[in-house]
Amino acid sequence: MFGGISYIGWFHTILGTAAIVIGLYLLIKDRFIFMNTKLTNFYLLSTFFTCASSFFLYAATGSFNTAHLLSVITIFAILFALVLQRFNLFGFLTVYLKQLALTGTVFFSMLPTTAEVLQRFPPNDPFANSIEDPLVQSFYMAYVGIFGIFAIYQMVRIYREDIDGI
Repeated sequence: MFGGISYIGWFHTILGTAAIVIGLYLLIKDRFIFMNTKLTNFYLLSTFFTCASSFFLYAATGSFNTAHLLSVITIFAILFALVLQRFNLFGFLTVYLKQLALTGTVFFSMLPTTAEVLQRFPPNDPFANSIEDPLVQSFYMAYVGIFGIFAIYQMVRIYREDIDGI
């Protein structure tokens, strides 16, 4: 234990923070997450291991909760995108579904991270008391709006342009 957080908790936090920063960087820089880059490979691996490590953090949460469910969904989104990268399972829809899955991994990671940060900082008087706090819910609604608009933008751009490497 260091600072009230277990070593696996620190691993989870540091790797997860790096993954989210890289995921946001990839989306802001290119508007897509292109599968065949080293940075994307690091993003996907770090996101996968962050999600997997969340299952070892039961001491902090006490049980399987919504954040763990989001980890499962994120892992499935990563695996789904990897399968779609290799196999054209849905014809012309494959590229759309793959990009939605990849963008979704960032979105799904942002939800528990935001709740965790708002419930821990500042240390003596956190901004939020629980996931039901109106501040947390406001962030969630903003993320849903941003993700929805961004997903529509991506779909339109894929439809209008022949974007290689997605």
